[in-house]
Amino acid sequence: MTTLLMSKIRAAVIVAFLAVSSGSAVLYAQHQNNWRSVVIPFAFEVGSTHFAPGAYFLSDPRGDYLVVRGPSGTALTMIRQEESLSPATKGKLVFYGYGNRYFLREVWVRGQTYHLSCSESKAERRVRKLQQEANHAAIVTPSNVEIALLQDPR
Repeated sequence: MTTLLMSKIRAAVIVAFLAVSSGSAVLYAQHQNNWRSVVIPFAFEVGSTHFAPGAYFLSDPRGDYLVVRGPSGTALTMIRQEESLSPATKGKLVFYGYGNRYFLREVWVRGQTYHLSCSESKAERRVRKLQQEANHAAIVTPSNVEIALLQDPR
């Protein structure tokens, strides 16, 4: 009985995700000015989705989610707003790097007094743990990479 319930829940989540993903093309067409574009010169990950280097669009988040869309696909990730002491002077993305794997972790929007913090994915936790074990270290500090947003919707 529990397995059947879990299967139904998984199916509902997948259907909801597909509905959001397919609707994002319509959303993009309707609100093109609210999307920010960026060219990312390396492979990266958002949640459980792997992206190749290339041009991407980030949604203007409404609520608790950020959508990343590009030639390699679309990803939806949970975010939280974190307050900053002063407005950001430029828009940028911050990636946490572990070896040759990079994970989107922060989105800074020019002129805003907050930035968006992306949740740590299972894949990132796994990579960090493997790196800790390989280095025999209690704490592994990721190398941060910043990429400037190419277009602000102003």
